[in-house]
Amino acid sequence: MTRHALQTGDPNHPALVLVHGAGWGARMWHRQLTALSDTFHVVAPDLPGFGSAPGPFSITAAVESVTETVRQLRPAHLCGHSLGAIVAAQVAAEHPDLVGRLILSGGPEISPGATSARRLRIERHRPGWLVRILSDLPDRTGWHDLLDALQISDISALLPRITAPTLVLCGQRDRTTLLHARQAAAAIPGAHLALIPHTGHSMPMTAPHAFHAIVRGFLEPTREPPAATP
Repeated sequence: MTRHALQTGDPNHPALVLVHGAGWGARMWHRQLTALSDTFHVVAPDLPGFGSAPGPFSITAAVESVTETVRQLRPAHLCGHSLGAIVAAQVAAEHPDLVGRLILSGGPEISPGATSARRLRIERHRPGWLVRILSDLPDRTGWHDLLDALQISDISALLPRITAPTLVLCGQRDRTTLLHARQAAAAIPGAHLALIPHTGHSMPMTAPHAFHAIVRGFLEPTREPPAATP
């Protein structure tokens, strides 16, 4: 198993790999590492360039890193949030034999253009000290690597290739990625869309109890499935 990952739970339990977003690295999942470890072997890797993992960041490097982690645990369930959902979707599309069930949380952004040019200019001028406070990236260079990667990321052609049972999760107040969540659910064969009320983009951290209940309902067949969402 990669050195750059947090792990909890019995290794004999079904594996659940959690892929973080663009802010904190693996530590964003600290609630899930505790709450889901009773029935899952939970593994949360740092993507390249984040936390303890060497960089630089790129989508390609992230996909390769997560693929290797999942391969060591196969079969594994895979859950990605925001940036991590982009990575998880690509892993599931390219390596269907490695992924049991797939959860895409907080989006993902399917193709470039969702973030306005003005917002990108603001993000590019974020000072290094603020980058280190708001993310687990080391400096502005790492932040620019991430922004560059997101500007050209396009998974629209990959989504119809996903064969794993898929749950797309989004907060109802997540105005930035709600449309992408609906589009992703429509593009992935048989995917289910569930919206969490009264929460926004950071729902695994801000609405953990609802997140855990829906995730368990999807991953454990003896539990109730997530409620249907129009």
